[in-house]
Amino acid sequence: MRIAIIGTGRMGRGFAQALAPTHEVVVGSRDPDKAVATASKTGDARGATYRDAGANADVVILTVPWQAMDETLGQVGELPGTVVIDVSYPYNKREWEALKGKSTAELIQERLPSARVFKGWNHVHARHLTEPSVDGIAASVLIAGDDPAAKEMVFAIARDMGFHTVDVGPLKATRDLEKLVGVMLFLRLGPFRVLSQG
Repeated sequence: MRIAIIGTGRMGRGFAQALAPTHEVVVGSRDPDKAVATASKTGDARGATYRDAGANADVVILTVPWQAMDETLGQVGELPGTVVIDVSYPYNKREWEALKGKSTAELIQERLPSARVFKGWNHVHARHLTEPSVDGIAASVLIAGDDPAAKEMVFAIARDMGFHTVDVGPLKATRDLEKLVGVMLFLRLGPFRVLSQG
């Protein structure tokens, strides 16, 4: 798949390093030189502007902080038909209140109505993107979204990275998923495995 990773922070670098060996990866930044520098350290990825990175991508992974999301989306473009994965998390009270009961992923879907938006990896620390295991068992990644076919694409990316995938339901379920992240941050939990019964 052609995957655009938007952002050059720890999450962006982790995704690029994990996915470049098996996918066509582009790292996007508002500073093209920084994108090129980041991509050069992550294998076969290449660097570009936000808009150029997302232009021909099958999947766009948004790794910028939530407070920078609005500006970033304005530069990425409308991404019609593109699978968009939101990994952000609102860390302070002001950001939570601004959501007005919705999740970040729902607001991104409103901003990009023709894209297929998913939530995932917002409960995963950057350091575990390239080593997603707990005592040799694949850690779980919780994924929410509305498009069944596109969700299989997101699952495939997660499995390529070494994660165990868990479908937590439609995009609306991301409201609960973000609450879970709050609990994990409070308890300072590491990667975890969701065990199914039956």
